[in-house]
Amino acid sequence: MSSSRLGLGARELLSVRTTGLTRTTRRPANWQGLVQRNSLPKASPFSTSQCMARSPISRSALDQAHGRLAASPAPKLEMSRRMQQNIGEITAEAVSLILPGTFVLPRPSQFPKPAVEKVKLLYNWSLIKFQEILTNTTLKIMSKPSIFKRALFKPKRSALIPTAKGLHRAMAEALAAGDKNTIGRICSRKLGSSLLGSIDARPRGRRYGWELVKYTNKLLYPSIKSHRISPLGREKNAPIVRQAVVAISSKQRRVEYDAKGQVVPGSEKEIDVVENVAIACVVDARTWVQGEWRLVGTIHHTTLHAWEEEKELLKVMMQSS
Repeated sequence: MSSSRLGLGARELLSVRTTGLTRTTRRPANWQGLVQRNSLPKASPFSTSQCMARSPISRSALDQAHGRLAASPAPKLEMSRRMQQNIGEITAEAVSLILPGTFVLPRPSQFPKPAVEKVKLLYNWSLIKFQEILTNTTLKIMSKPSIFKRALFKPKRSALIPTAKGLHRAMAEALAAGDKNTIGRICSRKLGSSLLGSIDARPRGRRYGWELVKYTNKLLYPSIKSHRISPLGREKNAPIVRQAVVAISSKQRRVEYDAKGQVVPGSEKEIDVVENVAIACVVDARTWVQGEWRLVGTIHHTTLHAWEEEKELLKVMMQSS
């Protein structure tokens, strides 16, 4: 889904038209750009897919908001409260989106055929991977109370795969069952909105079933495709978003039931699918305590053409900032 979709290959499984995630412009962690999604189109009855359009929220928006509050005659306590509300809104929006610099390397079978393009794709991926490791290491060092003390922030990569698998399965089961409470609890704001819309759009009396048959291709999957940690602002204690993309290969079964509880003929299907599942959480830069993980959705692998376009957009945005 744009920022929110269960299953690129699960279009057939979910029996609705799905669209790929329109990836946000990637910016370095210290450039702090986010992307805001436009209003959602009408949802399909069992849809986990909505389009995301590019409309960047620049850093200047935060500066302008801070300036308006600073000029206000309200007491400092009120100013602090209002700033916290603004930060809360921005944080909720941030964990609904794919962070700048997210590069999902495709499977070998999906690589471009020309050797030159293969080399370019791998070169860009290696640069992003280096930046990713450097940024994550820098933030870990920044969490040290002093040079001789241990870092307070210890991002455990080992927890990323089981977390992504758990959220992915819980969301699919909740969507099939129409469990709005679970969707609201485990999904990001944008993903949750689109999934709730798809539940409300279902025909009266129609029920759905979803089952994870098994995980497949266990020699290659699941695997961590991206792990980014990025501050949301230039301030010392600006909130930090931690995001991971985990590739999961599985066989899934889906079925529909009519108002009488009978299986709708032809609705029971099984599909093998590889999904790049994105999850995100917020880290408090003052205490370095990590919040709960949220499911952002699934995204397409990165293509060379799309990446080149984003680099051009990035240049324009950096020049105008």
